[in-house]
Amino acid sequence: MVQTAPTPAPCPRPHRPAVLSPEPSRRAGVARRMARRATLASIPGAILGLVLAGALGVASARAQPPSEHQYASADDLCHDQTSRQEQTSGVPLHILTAISLVESGRWDERRQARIAWPWTVTSGPDGRFFRTKTEAIAHVRSLQARGVTNIDVGCMQINLRYHGDAFPTLEKAFEPRANVAYAVDFLTRLHADTGSWTRAVSRYHSGTPHLARRYMKKFRVAWREVQDGRAASGAPPMRDILARAAEIEAASQAERARQEAERAQAQAEARAYAESWRRDKLAAYLARRAEVEARRAAAGAS
Repeated sequence: MVQTAPTPAPCPRPHRPAVLSPEPSRRAGVARRMARRATLASIPGAILGLVLAGALGVASARAQPPSEHQYASADDLCHDQTSRQEQTSGVPLHILTAISLVESGRWDERRQARIAWPWTVTSGPDGRFFRTKTEAIAHVRSLQARGVTNIDVGCMQINLRYHGDAFPTLEKAFEPRANVAYAVDFLTRLHADTGSWTRAVSRYHSGTPHLARRYMKKFRVAWREVQDGRAASGAPPMRDILARAAEIEAASQAERARQEAERAQAQAEARAYAESWRRDKLAAYLARRAEVEARRAAAGAS
């Protein structure tokens, strides 16, 4: 979370609410990876390669950030903004995305990856993921009505007590583009103060040394996720990619079977036609021969 107080309180990770999938165990994750590899092995490499290339091409070809209303869910909102603003802000690649996973990351069962969630609210030990922006805003307002001010919101968990004035409205604070943009500004200032992106990242959460060290451990885990490609991105989920590859292979097999059936039918018709032609020719030949024999017999009798 972004704070500026000299000794801010630790930032516990948001608790996983019952409505969202819990983070899987290491053993379950290994089993899923083995099953995925088996599925990959069963799909022809050429087909899977084409599907993967197409999926990644679609993800990288988007020139402008889509509006929030274009998403069926909020799965890609944070990643879309962190990846785009890394390319335009001067913040090194993957830093914003990794921080977002530390700040608002939750496990997505469908994608089999951790994703940053824009409708995340944390206050003290209470961290929650909400399904919609409206629900998240309503929760913040209820906290504020009770006098709570230490509240972190959005993709990058910006603290409203210390940085709320950076946004004209609470709605704007939750907007992924604005939320990430403020994180960029804050990180850039930290980098200017420390002369190091590593130290800037460690102080994103707190300037207190032991809290900064704890935060860096979490950041390095998230950084490796992003570097290894395990963090969810704008590309379709691997499960969807595999399903699409299987559909293409099934359709290809069906088309091959149809063509084989058509060839077999054409060959059968050709054989039947040839047999009929030979029978007709033989019958005509025998008829002519019989006629010749009959004329010869008649001539001999006379």
